[in-house]
Amino acid sequence: MGARPTISAIVITRDEEELIGQCIASAAFCDEVIVVDSFSTDRTVAIARGLGARVFEQEFAGYVGQKQAALDRATSEWVLLLDADEQATWALAREIEHTIACAGAADGYRIQRVLYHLGHYYTRPIYRDRPVRLFRRGRGHIGGVDPHDKVIVAGGVASLKAPILHFSYRDIADHVATINRFSTRGAAGLTPSPFAPIQMFSHAVWRFFNFYILRGGFLDGGRGLYAAMTAAFYVFLKYAKAYERRLKTLHPR
Repeated sequence: MGARPTISAIVITRDEEELIGQCIASAAFCDEVIVVDSFSTDRTVAIARGLGARVFEQEFAGYVGQKQAALDRATSEWVLLLDADEQATWALAREIEHTIACAGAADGYRIQRVLYHLGHYYTRPIYRDRPVRLFRRGRGHIGGVDPHDKVIVAGGVASLKAPILHFSYRDIADHVATINRFSTRGAAGLTPSPFAPIQMFSHAVWRFFNFYILRGGFLDGGRGLYAAMTAAFYVFLKYAKAYERRLKTLHPR
């Protein structure tokens, strides 16, 4: 029987001292943990190094560039991509170990992310988030458009059953701050359009309908309503900021 396949966990950080310890601990089954930090001002780096992670520091190069920088430093056959506010479950660790040891394993695997917010795990499909997070190092790279990075795999992709737990927001204020930050990055990738005022409304209404009705957000009560409203608010802000940029171009001060 040959040696078991090796796994590198990769994480990018910036001021994540509250959660980085649990994230790295959840990846204890991996052979190495690579952390690329964009000069945290808290104890993130010290905590990561104290838990045995290999830490590299560099200026933030966008989510795509920063995660690719972490991937470039990985040395194992397989790579598990985690965000600093995520944790691999015990069941996922066992499933990964079993899956990659099997003959005929795929080149990449989608893993469900289960968001925890407002004292609730969103296990219903309102957040249908199953990104590729496990892949052969030689067959994958980081692509997408900031702030929405994604793993692109040259080969077959399958799915795992066990989830990653996602502890994304400390509270509603933190969620709103994240929406503001991400909508700014999302707007930067849009071409300002004269139809932006219509898009602000129509795209936001569609997002709400999609989340609340089609994805069953109403089944989660008030939390589902909150999730649909904030999803719509993100879309509204993204197009509003693109519209603002158009107005500044048309009417410079």
